[in-house]
Amino acid sequence: MDEPKAEQWLEDVETIKVVADKRRLAILRLMQERTTVKAIAAEMDIPASKLYYHVNMLEKHELIRVVDHNIEAGIVEKIYQVTARQLKIVNPLLRTDLPDDTADLLFHSMLEETTQDFRQAYATRDKDEAVPPRHPFLSKKAFRLTDEQLSYMHGKLVALIEEVTELGERNEEIEAPLYDLTVVFFKQKPEDKK
Repeated sequence: MDEPKAEQWLEDVETIKVVADKRRLAILRLMQERTTVKAIAAEMDIPASKLYYHVNMLEKHELIRVVDHNIEAGIVEKIYQVTARQLKIVNPLLRTDLPDDTADLLFHSMLEETTQDFRQAYATRDKDEAVPPRHPFLSKKAFRLTDEQLSYMHGKLVALIEEVTELGERNEEIEAPLYDLTVVFFKQKPEDKK
């Protein structure tokens, strides 16, 4: 069976709704490697029966697939894996009218997962890392941009994401640490004029 693709772009609202669920995001994270529903249930400390609906939704939308089977005492157990290592939302979709509850859940789930992962990286960081450390790295800035500067900055961010994606594809088979990059860039709410 082929290895998962490096990335998969989500281009329809229905698939985004499927991903916009905390439990399904956790399943996707645990299915980065080949595993079973039973193993995931043990990891998440919930009954497997509560996961089958979510697993079926993910499989129906081609976010996971069956890659093998186990046979135990005559019972066939499916082994699943993600179809892609990273899921990305096509930016123009963010301009469509996602229902508020779907948008809230999607953004909250993605940022909450990033928060948990960053917290773990911070807790296990190498305290002998150079100053400033190369990782974990966190920066939040607010700044004003002209329209021309906005286009320039957007191009730089897109180029960085493309470079990271290319590195990920090139290094997929090597034994090296796995890093995460989350990019959030947005215009702040307009200031109230007094």
